[in-house]
Amino acid sequence: MSKEFPNEKNDSQEPKRSPRFGWWIYVFMGLALNAIIWGGALTYLKKAKPKFVSKMAIILPGGNVGANVNLPSIGQASSSSTAASGGSSLDPRANYQYILNDEPVLAEAAESLNIKTSELGKPKSKLIDNTSILQVEIEGPSAKAAQERGFALYNTLMQKVSKLREDEIARRDDGTQATLDMAKIKLAESQKKLAAYKSRSGLSTSDQVKEVAVSLEQLRKQRAEMLAQDILLSDRLQQLSNSLGLSVNEASAAFTLQSDPIYQQNLKDYSESSANLTISRSKWGENNPNVVREMARQKNASAAISDRASFLLKRPLSLQELARINLNVTGSAGKESLYRDLVAVQAEQSGIAGQAEELGRQIENFDDRLRDLTQKQLELDRLQRDAQVAEAVFASSLAKIDLSKSDIFTAYPLAQLVSPPSLADEPASPQPKLVLAGAFVGSLFVSTGIFLLWKRQTKSQQLKQEVEIAEVTELPTLRAIPNSDRSKTG
Repeated sequence: MSKEFPNEKNDSQEPKRSPRFGWWIYVFMGLALNAIIWGGALTYLKKAKPKFVSKMAIILPGGNVGANVNLPSIGQASSSSTAASGGSSLDPRANYQYILNDEPVLAEAAESLNIKTSELGKPKSKLIDNTSILQVEIEGPSAKAAQERGFALYNTLMQKVSKLREDEIARRDDGTQATLDMAKIKLAESQKKLAAYKSRSGLSTSDQVKEVAVSLEQLRKQRAEMLAQDILLSDRLQQLSNSLGLSVNEASAAFTLQSDPIYQQNLKDYSESSANLTISRSKWGENNPNVVREMARQKNASAAISDRASFLLKRPLSLQELARINLNVTGSAGKESLYRDLVAVQAEQSGIAGQAEELGRQIENFDDRLRDLTQKQLELDRLQRDAQVAEAVFASSLAKIDLSKSDIFTAYPLAQLVSPPSLADEPASPQPKLVLAGAFVGSLFVSTGIFLLWKRQTKSQQLKQEVEIAEVTELPTLRAIPNSDRSKTG
């Protein structure tokens, strides 16, 4: 029995499409977000308080400033301050920048303006490269207020820097003053030792040693000249002595006897008695009373001559020696001149010899004194050197203190207001153009984002529907069984 199957029907139906998100939702989202952006921007422009900015520029001039003091025969003192930005790794402008933002400085500036520190705010500072300029900006509720805040901040900065300079100078002077006091004590001690040694040694300056040395050389030179002259006179004396056949002592004795009137009278008596005796002997014999009388007279005269000569010359002389040196003889005028020259040369030679001897004694004395002063000079030089070093240290320390008082820009260089705080023509914020431009850009970004989101969602749904349709068309088709076949089988 055959079964009849009902007519097959294609029960397949087209897949239902997923409902799309309404485009109006994205429109609503875009409107809402744009409303928030533009509403915030307009509200900010309407309610934001205007802020004005005052700008100023502070310059720290470059170049080194220094001073040198030369103290003749004592020493040298110098003082210098480095440049504000002389290539050092430490930039003084950074110090000023830090001080400018220091809370105490801001508090003093705010107090001078009768406002709170929070109202004053912190300034903005910038270091301009390759310059020594520090640029500063300060905000205020109005252009005038911002300018006043700029001047107040600058004045407070200068006051703070001045206090720091004074403190730095005071601390530096304390150390220098301690060195000065110590140097003063050492100077007093060295001067006291030097004065005591001068008084004890009799040597006050090194020039005394030079003077003694110069005098010694002059004496040696004079003695050498005297000795040379003494040699010449000795030669002259020897020549005259050889010519006269007399010694110098004999010639001197002759002049001594020649100048004595008593000796000359005795010599005259002896000559007369000798002449009378010769005449009497020619007339009478030896026993004649006249001859005996003249002989006695001659003998007395001869004894008187010998006694007087011995008294004058301090030595006994015979009549023959007296006759040889007698100048009262005929033809002795030329001989007397030679005698006179001999005695004069001998006297001069004796004087020269005496002077040379005296110079020798003086040279010995000066030589001993020079050796003594030379030894003392070593100690004197040492004490003087100590005193000079102490004086140099003291004078240099004193000069350094005076110089340091004028050199006040060592740690904190001189600062000048190259550009005073400016008076703003318009507020720095809010800036309507900038705010509106920002709102426009934000609105553009939001709108673009929402549009892209809507496009993405739409495309995603289309792809999903295409996948579902593909899956449905790939299922097998079942044919429906007819009703008659169902009754037969039933």
